[in-house]
Amino acid sequence: MEFNQTARLNPYLSGAGGQQGIHTVYDSNAASAGTKSASFQDSVKNALKTTESMESIFQEAAQLYGLDVNFLKAIGKAESGFNSQAVSSAGAQGVMQLMPATARSLGVEDSFDARSNIMGGAKYIAGLLERYQGNKALALSAYNAGSGNVEKYGGIPPFKETQNYVQKVLSYAGEDMDLSGILTTGAAGGSAYQSAVDLLSQLAAGTGSMGLAFSQEDAQYMVELMRLKMETMFNSQVLSDEEESGAVDSLI
Repeated sequence: MEFNQTARLNPYLSGAGGQQGIHTVYDSNAASAGTKSASFQDSVKNALKTTESMESIFQEAAQLYGLDVNFLKAIGKAESGFNSQAVSSAGAQGVMQLMPATARSLGVEDSFDARSNIMGGAKYIAGLLERYQGNKALALSAYNAGSGNVEKYGGIPPFKETQNYVQKVLSYAGEDMDLSGILTTGAAGGSAYQSAVDLLSQLAAGTGSMGLAFSQEDAQYMVELMRLKMETMFNSQVLSDEEESGAVDSLI
């Protein structure tokens, strides 16, 4: 997502209603800002640049690997509830719950980076669909229990977990899931965010370098980034709660 697209998520950032907007203020004041202050603003600005919706990532991944986007989203929902920080008891990580070895084989360097993880998961399921000639049930079985078990049992393995998983994903694939409101910050953005937080912590503790200025524009940048972070966490939690509620309702 380009930075000007991210900006429209917040009226002040985009300068709505005749306001300059944070980005305009930043650009006009950058030349006169001190080195330390610019460093803070640059850190936050870089983090905001990498913020994008999961919807756009899933759409891109589906197009790249020739997948039905709803099917791909259904796997993400079943695996983690779209939680980029999820870790299973078996050690699977991220939105698509990739095991570390599988992630490495797919070229995923950071499984907690939503973009990399979703792209890796899309590549993986696309390969399985090709292997099983488009049979989604068998591809999902292999995704969940491994191709070895699919071959061993000549179809969907007789594991309750795997059978429930296949049924769940195929059911989710029939839903209309719009993930535009779920925002995620890329790996580079996470590093930039941490850099900005470190500078802010130094200011609060009075341990920063002399002359480290913190302007109103700095504060507004930080508030916007925190808003995006909190919105991402909130949306992930809501989706997780909805899934748990649905599971409970199915048992009643």
